Amino acid sequence: MPSVQQTLGKKLGNLIGDLYFLISMQPVTTDIAVVVPVLNERENLELLFKSLNEVIDHLDLTAEIIVADGGSHDGSQETARRLGARVVTQTERGYGGALLAGFAATTAPYVVTMDADLSHQPVFLKDFWQQRGHADLLIASRYVSGGKADMGAFRLVLSRVLNITYNRVLSLPLRDLSSGFRMYSRSVLDTLELEARDFDVLEEIVVKIYIAGGRIKEVPFHYRARNSGKSHAKLFRFGWAFSKTLLRMWRLRRSGQHNPR
Repeated sequence: MPSVQQTLGKKLGNLIGDLYFLISMQPVTTDIAVVVPVLNERENLELLFKSLNEVIDHLDLTAEIIVADGGSHDGSQETARRLGARVVTQTERGYGGALLAGFAATTAPYVVTMDADLSHQPVFLKDFWQQRGHADLLIASRYVSGGKADMGAFRLVLSRVLNITYNRVLSLPLRDLSSGFRMYSRSVLDTLELEARDFDVLEEIVVKIYIAGGRIKEVPFHYRARNSGKSHAKLFRFGWAFSKTLLRMWRLRRSGQHNPR
């Protein structure tokens, strides 16, 4: 016959076990999600995720890394899963389709978007996190004071012309509308209805948030050259998409007034 002490010990053990089970069943609160559009970026993912996890640990955040894959055939999906990321396959074309897939895959209160090629250095997440309460959309900007862009002369000129054109045609007080390195608050993401599916989705997002009265802030950022591989932007398609979106955003801008919150 077990002693009273043994009986109490057993009950205590069962109670502790039940407590651990209940704790394990509670949903983990995610502080931030990082969405990374990927198309054949296996070589870069190892370095990117290593740096990204170091920054996340330094900030003491609970985070999820979401890879929005556009049909990689170089083992990117397998590499991302092995490194702890959640992989979602985009169902709509282009960079815009990748963002939509990533946004839909998380409910985190803050969502960062960044490229997989290491042109967006993960250490910059510290700047985003420090300023998260200052805006609904934070943009890592190459073209504000303190910003810098390491890119070829032709691409740099093209980028500057594009941003100046959007800035002046749409009367927007922003210098880098085409930067894909951003942090969004969940509340502003939930309001967006997007039509663009190429890189021009970046301008559409900015214009719609601005017209709706959202707070947008540019943070000085040093853009680095791609680590390896090649860019997936096609020049003719890129230019045509941006031209169509500029016209559509001009019409939208004329029909709606800026409504500061």
